[in-house]
Amino acid sequence: MSRSARGTVYLEHWMPGRARLRVPKPRTATQVRILAGRVARSRRVLDVDANPATGSLLVSFDADDPIDLIVDGLRVAGLEVVSAVDPALERVPTHSSGASLIRHVMRTANARLHVATRGNVDLRLVVPAIYLILAVRNLARQRGSLRDASWYQLLYWAFDSFVKLHEEAMQQQASKGHGRLVT
Repeated sequence: MSRSARGTVYLEHWMPGRARLRVPKPRTATQVRILAGRVARSRRVLDVDANPATGSLLVSFDADDPIDLIVDGLRVAGLEVVSAVDPALERVPTHSSGASLIRHVMRTANARLHVATRGNVDLRLVVPAIYLILAVRNLARQRGSLRDASWYQLLYWAFDSFVKLHEEAMQQQASKGHGRLVT
């Protein structure tokens, strides 16, 4: 059984709102149409333009949706998504839908803060500054005595562990040059 009969597609490239998938050879026009229908039924996909002659599927989705969510949706629909850029990768690396959503919200908040402060402040400065202010305040209130972890320490640990667990993916994404210039 060929890879395309099992539901394998290659992710050739993507940009916000669009992705190009390729049905691997050997393929038939019927297989391309069947896979296009499966892609179209994916939760976040808005439209699929299929070319049976080339095996190309142009997938349209909301530009605010990260590619990880789209790939996860295709996998839920029973498709195997393989990187066409690096065939050595068995699957396109993704994160959970929840982690992708949090990353998207944090990137958006950081970009808006960066624009609002004309590039002088970002979340990497604001978050530690807030924790420093709260730590000094609590130190003064508690007069140097140690107590149980407070809510903001737990919040910081949650934030810190999330960033550290996703640090490698964030660095890889930043190195691809998909960021925006803010003037």
